[in-house]
Parts: sequence; C-alpha cells; structure tokens
Amino acid sequence: MSSAKRRRGGPCQGTTTAGSSYDPPFIPADLLVEILARSDAKTILRGAAATCKPIRRAILGPDFHGRLAPPRAGVFDPALLLGFSSFYTCRDNEKIYVQHQRQLFNFDADELSLYEPMVTRGCLAVLHRRGHPSAEVRVVNCLTGHVTRVDTPGTETAALYPRTLLAVGDGGRSFQLLVAGKNLATRIFSSEHGDWGDRVQTRLDPPAPKFLRTLPNRLSPPCVIGDTVHWLCKEKGIVALDVSAARATVIALPPKCFSQVECPKGVDKGLLAPSADGRLSLLVAEPSVISMWTLSASAVTVRVSWSRQVVIHRQAIGGEGPGHAVRFMGFGERSGTVMLQMEQVGLVQIDMGSREAQLLETLKEMGHTRNKRLQLCLHETDLPTLIKSMTKDMKSF
Repeated sequence: MSSAKRRRGGPCQGTTTAGSSYDPPFIPADLLVEILARSDAKTILRGAAATCKPIRRAILGPDFHGRLAPPRAGVFDPALLLGFSSFYTCRDNEKIYVQHQRQLFNFDADELSLYEPMVTRGCLAVLHRRGHPSAEVRVVNCLTGHVTRVDTPGTETAALYPRTLLAVGDGGRSFQLLVAGKNLATRIFSSEHGDWGDRVQTRLDPPAPKFLRTLPNRLSPPCVIGDTVHWLCKEKGIVALDVSAARATVIALPPKCFSQVECPKGVDKGLLAPSADGRLSLLVAEPSVISMWTLSASAVTVRVSWSRQVVIHRQAIGGEGPGHAVRFMGFGERSGTVMLQMEQVGLVQIDMGSREAQLLETLKEMGHTRNKRLQLCLHETDLPTLIKSMTKDMKSF
C-alpha cells in the first residue's frame, strides 16, 4: 500500500482532509497580519483563535498595535463594550447592585456603598462620596480594579460643572480629570504627575449668556470630542469648552428639538454623544422614535447646522405604545452603546451601529422602581488592551 505524502506548508497553510479536493489558498503571514490590523475587534480575536502561533504572536506584538486603524474610523466597535454596573437606591437606603458582563471586568460594587458615579469614560469611573460632591473623588479602573484618590483642587476652582475625563490611555493607567467652576475657570489633574495643574481662566466669546458665567441649571454628562468638552444646559444651549485654547462658546440647539419631549422633573430631555465619525450629536426621545441630531462639520467655524435621522422606533423597543418617558443613562463612545430606562418597559440597550435594541431588565426584574433611583456605569476598553487580554488566555499559545 502506498501512503499519501504529508505536505508541509507555510505557517498559515491549510491542510486537506481525506477525500476532499479543496486546497485552501496560501496566505502569506505578513499579508494576513495586515488584513487583521484593518479589521474590528471581533474579527481580530476570531482570526487570532483560528490561525497559527506565529500570527498570534504577531498580534500581541507592539508592531501590530501600531498598525491598528484609528478608533474613530467612521464605525463603532460593539466588541469594545465590557458591560455595565447598575445600582438602585431605595428610600430606606437599601441598595441593589446588578452587573452585566460581556467581557470580564473588575468593578467592585462595594465602592458604590459610600460613593456614587459622576462620570464614566472607557474603563474608568469617577466616583464621589454621597452628599459631598466637592470632597475627594475616586477614579476606578474596571480592568485592573486600581483606585486613584484625587483631592479637591481648592475653593478657587470649585466644581460647578460635572467633572470630566479628558483623556484615558494605556488601558486606563493614565488619565486627565478636568474641573470647571465659575466663569469656566478650570484645573486639570494628571495621573502621570499625580497633582493638579495651574488654574486657567477660560475666555468667553461675546455675547456670553448669563448662565455661562454662573452655576449651570443642571447639566447632562459631558461629551468629549478631541480637546473640546460639551455640556447640555437643558434647553438653553450647549456649552463648548476648547481646553487647549481656553475658549468657550455656546452652540444653539436644533430648532424645536425638545418641543414634543415630555419627561419627569429632573430628567434630561436629551443626551450629547459623539457620532461614529467624531461629530457632536444629540440623542432625543421623541414621542414615537429615538432620534439623533448631528452637527455639521463646519458648524463650529461658520454657522450652526444640524441634520436629523431616526435611530429606532419606540415600538421596536417594547411597550404597548409610544409616549413612555425615557431617561438616558449613558453612552459608550467606543462601542456606540446607548443605555436608557423606559417607563413601563425597563432597562434598554441600543447598538448605534446596527440600530437594534435589547431589553436587558424588565420592570419586574428591576423590582418596583418608582421608589428607587437608578444609576449606571458603562465599562469599555480600547482595542489593544482587549486584544492583549483575550489572546493571552488562548490555549496552546
């Protein structure tokens, strides 16, 4: 009997099974690595699991990270969403914690027993002591569990605006935290230096509205695009603070964008978020749809111009019909995830890429929420950190 010779191929050469006439084409290793570098996180991880050891080693190497496409390439990457932590505070101070994990993260719910979230970005959450928002804050890394304690910057820059994470790098190991006070005087804490920088007085472009110089009347979570921080001041406008230039302007809202929006007292009517291509957007819960208004690319330098598109119809989310009050809970700028709480429905997650909604918790699962206050921390990661953490766990590496 003659035995079939076993053919040796390159590192990515497939083998032919008995009785099969199909011979997979040979793909050079350097070409395959280049293809993966231009792909999304899900494709990269699948490719690393299906290919050979040399390719997986290349994916873990620093050269591969340098080839990765920039995070704002025009599309969101839902694989960068690790999950979220939520908690309800009842009138009798009872606390109920819930964690939904898509990828493993390390966020200790006990941190929320004395602290509550102020802002989240990437894998970091900024927490402050309940009832003492001007006291020491904690910056928690949900990937490593590391906690950084940040002292108050001083009374000369009391935080009137919500604290803002300007930059989050190296898997949350480095960050900048901004506080803005009266007349938008700012200071920035750098984790690299472990201290606050000098106080900077922001230039207010005339005619500066009165509310810009005083305590804002409730602000939604900040939206950071490049070096500019945006705050939605209810129905008065959007404050845009260019940190690098120490200059602030007010952007007019889309005409009548909130005219049909009804929501409970103390709940924001909209949520600022960056679009997939890095433009400022405003999410609005209209009676029948969730819509998104996007600022034109030249609006900041020329004149304000907004375009509107429907994200999803409310009937696609659930409930008996339109009109239920909506409270926006957060937005993941890397994954394109919108979290909202809908009256008579529950906690809902919307994927801005696919425009699909998922009901995460019904009202029954959440319990009777009328006497409870829901707060939520979104946890995301960056592509290099996700690749490193996932591929290291692969067998036979």
